[in-house]
Amino acid sequence: MFNLQKGGIAMKFYNLKLRKSVEVDDKDVTLVTMKNGRPAARAVATVDGQQYTMFRILGKAEADKLK
Repeated sequence: MFNLQKGGIAMKFYNLKLRKSVEVDDKDVTLVTMKNGRPAARAVATVDGQQYTMFRILGKAEADKLK
């Protein structure tokens, strides 16, 4: 899921430890490919003073938007 903001695109991740959705700016998101060939996004974000690494599996259309 992408949201347009004034600086660019923000991507929503779900943080399992916090049990809430977190919006991460596209500059903090890296596109990775899993072993089975599927595209995914990895992000490191600071929430409430702590740093969390989040992972999200993407569809082909979402991966193309992120490139």
